[in-house]
Amino acid sequence: MGATVSLLDADPDLAGDLEGESLERARREARTALRRLSPGTWDATTAIEPDIHHRGFLIAGGLISREVDVLGRRAVELLGPGDVLRPWSWDEDGSHVRAEVGWMVHEPTSLAVLDHALIQRLTPWPQIAVELFSRGIRRAHVLAVALAIAHHQRVDERLLLTLWHLAERFGRVAPEGVVVTLPLGHQRLADLVGAHRPSVTTAMGDLQRDGRLSRRDAGHWVLHGAPPEQLRHHKLAAALT
Repeated sequence: MGATVSLLDADPDLAGDLEGESLERARREARTALRRLSPGTWDATTAIEPDIHHRGFLIAGGLISREVDVLGRRAVELLGPGDVLRPWSWDEDGSHVRAEVGWMVHEPTSLAVLDHALIQRLTPWPQIAVELFSRGIRRAHVLAVALAIAHHQRVDERLLLTLWHLAERFGRVAPEGVVVTLPLGHQRLADLVGAHRPSVTTAMGDLQRDGRLSRRDAGHWVLHGAPPEQLRHHKLAAALT
């Protein structure tokens, strides 16, 4: 038998206000198959489960990116723990613009299988399904913010806003600032903000000289000072005051 995991262990937030015996029963019924991915390119077409009602995956741990290429221009979405995805399908009804979609695994990643049998077992706890649905809404919101950031004209503004946007989820407060614990080289940053790599290298140099950010030996970026005015309600702002 392959590895399994309970969704409520992989992502405790899914449990909501469940407690006591109800929580323990839900945890048992929420057990599902676990798929593990190694760093590198991921051929998502091989991820389809034998069950014809395979709904997708919940990322239980790790970091992957979706790369969407349209006529030679690429956009990148970073996905981490708690995200829900269905990586092998293209929604023909959603857009008539064909895109080349690729997936990259940046660190060892585990995926909890969301299949029809699991959904049926979770029927007594509809709040879990509602929370899973909300993960899709969260992805849409994050992408909408990224799209708005991409409309800023200056590359340095796009970079700073993007790093603070990522810090809301992937950042942690340290004595010297907010550390964005992601492997973000200049090319990946360029893909994230819709710019050419040389422009990103120049802009990042300017931001470092201005004291807005620095880089650790591990490759993580450290944000200094308060978030930009556009992000004045950022949840990390209070931790820095």
